[in-house]
Parts: sequence; structure tokens; C-alpha cells
Amino acid sequence: MARKARKESLNPSVSQVVHVWNRCIRAMSLCGVDPLTKTDREHRRQWSRDRLEHLAGVFAVEILTFAVLHNHTHQVLRSRPDIARQWSPETVARRSLMITPKRDRDGNIIEPTTKQIEAITSKPKLVEKLRLKLSDISYWMQSYAQYIAVRSNREDKQVGHFWESRFKAHVLLDASSVLRCMMYVDLNPIRAGMAESIEESDYTGAKERLDDLRVHLATQGENQISLQLHSGSDSAQWERLDHACSGWLSPVEIDPQDIESAEKSASQEPAGQEAAVTYSSADETLNSQAAKRARRASCRGSIRMSLVKYLWILDLVGRQQKDGGSGFIPAEAVPLLQQLNIEPTGFYESIWLFGRRFKASRFNQLKTEVSENQQQRQPVVAL
Repeated sequence: MARKARKESLNPSVSQVVHVWNRCIRAMSLCGVDPLTKTDREHRRQWSRDRLEHLAGVFAVEILTFAVLHNHTHQVLRSRPDIARQWSPETVARRSLMITPKRDRDGNIIEPTTKQIEAITSKPKLVEKLRLKLSDISYWMQSYAQYIAVRSNREDKQVGHFWESRFKAHVLLDASSVLRCMMYVDLNPIRAGMAESIEESDYTGAKERLDDLRVHLATQGENQISLQLHSGSDSAQWERLDHACSGWLSPVEIDPQDIESAEKSASQEPAGQEAAVTYSSADETLNSQAAKRARRASCRGSIRMSLVKYLWILDLVGRQQKDGGSGFIPAEAVPLLQQLNIEPTGFYESIWLFGRRFKASRFNQLKTEVSENQQQRQPVVAL
């Protein structure tokens, strides 16, 4: 059976939350230490992280979290066409040119010239085409994967494929799936045996946020946030500042002021799609420096859970996996999960088996298609 076309699942004109991942050819450690030649390519993980940060400041796509391992990467993305629709033609042109910007001899980015921008804005159809691309997750992945492949092949003095195939994608349709997927991605280094805890899980969204928290606590500033589980609004506002490590990632906690508008717009979206959130300029004006540098598309947030609570549950799940625990959930965590309509029983297993559930979902889809179209009469083998 032919594989499903990207345009049938990923729609750049509608806001969607999508888990995407891709793997190096033959699952080789092209971003780590080669077990045969002992060549250290660990620095390529920093390439990936820096490339994602650059794209986050250009596209109308938000990164909820990410993980860069030795032979594959994971990203949880949210497209924001509602933001792209509000950009002026000049903004669309400039951002499009900044996807692959020119650089000087020192490696510094050269800003697009007025002439280059006018060459695009003089063509309205081209502007609208580029506007749609700037909220297209497929185009995002092309811009990311091609950059890493070309740079890596140049360093290795090789030609040919760097990634084994096109990227994989799975649309997340509800808040519980988003939470599970974010935790699955953040805990990937522990699952792969690369780290003992989230504190050691380098090149993940959780580690970036944790590093900023450590700096905040070490500075002992006047506006110290509370790290208690009952803390909420103080950490939500803190996340929206322009932090050095995680300032380009989407905040974890959804702004309480946006929840009502999100629920209202959800009833107006087509079935099976993530509700588009009306973009407010207040998102970018929360911090003028962040708005000027445009490190992220907005400060919308990801889930109805504070950063402190998210990291706490993430640490619990990670330690259970590493220690081979039974999956016991403390009483303090139960209300947090029930708030997102998540059944505490089996929560740990649902995270560690999240990738396998994708295959199970695809198997059920294939089984239904075969039954309805009567294209095959032999039993379908599970993937």
C-alpha cells in the first residue's frame, strides 16, 4: 500500500500539534561517537540545537520540546498559521530570506537588503505562498534536515543520504497526548541509556528549561519564583521572559488568559484538528527584548500545567524507568493528571510505550482501510 501523502495529514493552514522524528541512515551514530572509528561527532548535536533555535525565530511554528540523540531526533511542534496571517508582506519576505541567510567570513548573519525584500513584496502571489510555507511543518523539517545533512557531509567529505528516509510525523489531537508525547521526547536520553536523569539529558527541552531555572535560583534576584507544586502564575510569567537557554522554546504552561479564547475557538475548528488560537500582540509584548529578537513565534504555552509540576512528574517517570520501578504514582500527582483527563493507572507505561502506540494506531488504520476497500483478504500482520 502506498504511503500516505504529507498533505493528507499535515495542513499548514490549520494549527496542529505534531510529533516529528527522523533517523540517520542505517541508524549510525553520525551525531555521536562512532563505535568503529572512534570519531567524535558530538558537536553535531549542538548544530541541531542551534538550527532549531534559528528556525524558531523565523517560522510561525513553535517548538514545545525536542531531543537530539546520537542517531535520531525528536521534535514536538505546533504550527501557527494564525500568526503568519498577521505578518506584513515585508515581514514575510524578510523571514523567508532568513531561513537560509547569507553569512560573512566570521559566520555572522547578514540581514536581507531592502532590494531583496522588495523583490518579493512586489509579487503578491509569491508573498502568500511564502506565508503558507512559514507555517508548514513539512517545510520546517526540510529546512532543518537539509541543513544538517549538507553540513555533516561537508565535514565528512562524503556525498549521499544523511537521513535514512523522509521524516515521520504523528498529529496529536488532545491535551493528554501532547503531555505524554512531550514527556516521551524529554525522557528519550534516559530510555536510550545516554543519561541517568533529566539533569544529565543534554540537548532536550527539559534540560534547557532546567538550566534556566538553576541560573534563576543561583542569582537570588528580587523576583524569585516559587518552586512549590502549588505555584502557578509566577512560573508562567517567568517562562515568558527571554531566558538564555529556553527563551526560544514555547512555555510549558498555557497562559490562563488564553485558555478561555482557546476553548471558544476549538468549537469552530474542523474535527480532528488542533484549535487555532487567536494571536494576541500581548504575547510578544510581555518582554520587549524577546519580541525584538523574535526567538519564538509566540508565548502561547503548551499544556495546562506549570513548569515546576511538569519537571516534577517528568523526574518521577524518569527515575521509575531507570530504577525499574513499578509505576507507582504519588498522591500529589493524581490531581495534576486528572486535570488533563488522564487516568493515573498505566500513566507511566503510556509514556514509555508511546512510540509503539504510534505503530499500533497505524496498524488499526491499515486494518480498517483493508476491510472497507476489500483490497486484501489475508490477515494483516501487526507492524
